[in-house]
Amino acid sequence: MTIILELEPEVESFLEKRAKAEGCDVQSYLKKLIEKDVNRKRTFDEILAPFRQAVEESGISDDELDSLFTEARKEVFEEQITVDDSRT
Repeated sequence: MTIILELEPEVESFLEKRAKAEGCDVQSYLKKLIEKDVNRKRTFDEILAPFRQAVEESGISDDELDSLFTEARKEVFEEQITVDDSRT
């Protein structure tokens, strides 16, 4: 893939210095930076961001959300008891 970037002269100069300090050319340095960013593990906040946004947009209150999760946990617990009872 070929990408063309237009950078301010001071940014380009800084980038060249950073690449040189890493012992490589600018292209290799940028490739390393991009691969590092793309391959990094996402934080818990990043993973939850779409859910948090959906909750916020839904207008559900904290109490309603808490009740929803409490009910879901209760249903899962009751299903687990049913499964365990059917095995005995």
